[in-house]
Amino acid sequence: MNGENNSAAEFNYAIPMLKKGFDMLEIMTHYPEGITMLEITQAMGLSKTTVYRLLGSLQQMGYVSKNETNARYHLTKKLLCLGLKALGEANLVELSLPVMQALRDEIKESVMLGILMNNRVVLLEQVIGSHNFTFLLRSGNSFNLHSSAPGKIFLAYTKNKILQEQLLDSIDFQVYNERTIASKEAMLREIEEVRSLGYALDQEEEMAGVHCVATPIFNQFGMLIAALWTSGPSGRLRKEDFPEVARKLQEASDLISLKLGYAE
Repeated sequence: MNGENNSAAEFNYAIPMLKKGFDMLEIMTHYPEGITMLEITQAMGLSKTTVYRLLGSLQQMGYVSKNETNARYHLTKKLLCLGLKALGEANLVELSLPVMQALRDEIKESVMLGILMNNRVVLLEQVIGSHNFTFLLRSGNSFNLHSSAPGKIFLAYTKNKILQEQLLDSIDFQVYNERTIASKEAMLREIEEVRSLGYALDQEEEMAGVHCVATPIFNQFGMLIAALWTSGPSGRLRKEDFPEVARKLQEASDLISLKLGYAE
């Protein structure tokens, strides 16, 4: 009986604390530049001890991070990923597949769809190319940010400056060959080039003999939700083909974005 009473007491105690935790997360969404513990305490009307415990728990679970330089707390990428799941990855794939298949029929190369998870691009879906030799990837495969075309898309089109800076700082800039981007300064120049072109390229920067072109997909809130890309052997997907392939990719990305409710 005592055990049952203890369980009931714990349950009753957990519910208000859970609500306070979500209230805190909602408050933090209004402070993209970060918020101090004192500001949270004042906004919520709670004791410093309660706020400290909630922040500690959220930080331990990876939903909140602390900038030790200015003592401000920020929401992390983990919460963004949770939001993407709430919007429905399955719905994203379902809406994208017919467009991807039509694009594959036009360009003949494999077409891939991926999202950002932590600091990697994770493959959600692919449509296999119609050439005798084509690329086949496993769903769940992930790609570096600095050496892949979809990775560059997420670096270039992520509107949250704090998230973008966190992504840049998370890159180890592993060098695969002489074409790999090897520094943050070079990556920033590449990001500007991506924004200028409207698409991202991987020109054998990780795997010799492989070219890749990628474009962004946005949801109804104007948030970058996914990247669409194609890969092919460098002898078949040639540099002179990039602008035309990118145009077709962009048309497909725009159509998927439209289906997701995006209106520029």
